[in-house]
Amino acid sequence: MMSLLDLIKTTAMAAFQASNPVNIVVGEVIESKPLKIEVHSKLILTDEFLLVAEHLTRHERIVSLAYEHTQNFSSGRMGDALKQASSTRKNIGESAPNPYEKYEMKYAQFIYEDGLKIADKVVLHRVQGGQKYFVSDRYKEGDSVW
Repeated sequence: MMSLLDLIKTTAMAAFQASNPVNIVVGEVIESKPLKIEVHSKLILTDEFLLVAEHLTRHERIVSLAYEHTQNFSSGRMGDALKQASSTRKNIGESAPNPYEKYEMKYAQFIYEDGLKIADKVVLHRVQGGQKYFVSDRYKEGDSVW
């Protein structure tokens, strides 16, 4: 026989699960084309169940570049250490590369090719209803961050 407290707990849990709260899970890419992500041995998601953030796919961007020699970036702007911008150019037949002093390019088209690949570890969010998963980003374990 179920106590009143157990009945309340069971009813509350059923209501919570029926609301389909967002679940965040991690997985690993086991195939890139067609895309397959293993969440655990009993759950392998194929591309028809996946929504992938654009930055994890091959995509294009229009950018402008501005470079001036020498420019330093503090560790607060560029990660874990002071960084210095650098560039070289070498024309056919020249003996040594020469640094650019100033370089500017407006409205260049960049194509990002670094889509998901085998062994990438990814963060997934189960979409309400549970039929689709949104792949939001790659991640790294603490000891391999840098």
